[in-house]
Amino acid sequence: MPNDIHRNFLESQVQSGNSVVLSQMRDVMKFIKWKAEKYSGLIQMEDALIPMCALTNPQQLFQLSKKACHYTKGLMNQFTECIWQECICNQMQLEGWTHVPKVSTAPLFIPMHTAREVEVLIMSLFYKNNLLNSFLFQFDRKKWTSPLCSCGTDEQTALHLLTNCPYTEENLRDQAVHHLSMGNDVKNQEDLEELGPVAMLNCSRDPVFLQVCSAIVDNKDLDLRRKITLSTPTTRSTHT
Repeated sequence: MPNDIHRNFLESQVQSGNSVVLSQMRDVMKFIKWKAEKYSGLIQMEDALIPMCALTNPQQLFQLSKKACHYTKGLMNQFTECIWQECICNQMQLEGWTHVPKVSTAPLFIPMHTAREVEVLIMSLFYKNNLLNSFLFQFDRKKWTSPLCSCGTDEQTALHLLTNCPYTEENLRDQAVHHLSMGNDVKNQEDLEELGPVAMLNCSRDPVFLQVCSAIVDNKDLDLRRKITLSTPTTRSTHT
């Protein structure tokens, strides 16, 4: 279409080798290639072949039909999760991680009316660097002199609080073990321990699991920290 100013502009930028435009066009190509592989019924055969040709000839992208470029919020979320999973898998393998969490664009369903301090504790469970004794002992052994839980039976980790701590109600422990096992497709607690923080992350979008976590960390018998003050020689004190 000679009067299509948008297409004329894009063509001129592609011909001039504009790196920003070419990068964005490659993103379009990745999406269409993924869409053709994942949902072949949503795309024409001719459109499915264009992304491969466009690797060497970006002009081919202008031959795509409107149907090929159609997208929904659900499709974009799935595509985002796909490329995000690939990226985080590569990064964590380079860093030496054995297990990689399943990514998700879904929100975290923190129970309504949860107090801010409890919300911070819930979120803290999903990270290796957290408010629990096991991490703080490694961070500064002079300030935090023991990695043990207040129950005295084991190190205070997220998995210990949710699955083993005698101060946690047995019913809540059983629920936590059930949801962790289902979310990670494992059959015993030893496998959960091997997964470490990844086991928690894989269940982070389970609203029932988050309710269980909320009930556990709000237990005053556990005597969990609501906040800490961290200080290093190069930075001023910060509150968590």
